[in-house]
Order: sequence, then structure tokens, then C-alpha cells
Amino acid sequence: MDVVLWDIKQTAAFLKRSEGAVRNMVLRRQIPFRKVAGRLMFLEHETKTWALNSPGVSLEQLRKDQ
Repeated sequence: MDVVLWDIKQTAAFLKRSEGAVRNMVLRRQIPFRKVAGRLMFLEHETKTWALNSPGVSLEQLRKDQ
């Protein structure tokens, strides 16, 4: 499996959230992330799995427009 890294902008676009909202999720440890050279990075497969398996929250709810 190829490892695909997303930056915060790509992750925010996938979740249809602002970059600030994603940063808040990181601060609250609500979303899996990595720090690479001081930058927030997200594994594509891990983020998608997290979104699909979040209890009580569907992917559609995560992606709803704010």
C-alpha cells in the first residue's frame, strides 16, 4: 500500500471544514495526525478510516457545510 500524506489544506478540503477547524480537532486529539518537520500531516488512509468509523458521526455529517 502506498502511503499518501495530506497537509492540513488537503485534510480540510476532504472533511469540508476550515483549516482552523481541523487544527482545533488536532488540539483536542480528535483526529489522527503526525508532525513531520514541525508540520501537521495526515495519512490519507488513516483519516478516511477515522472519518468512516467515528462513533455517532457519519462522513456526511463531518462534510456538511458550516
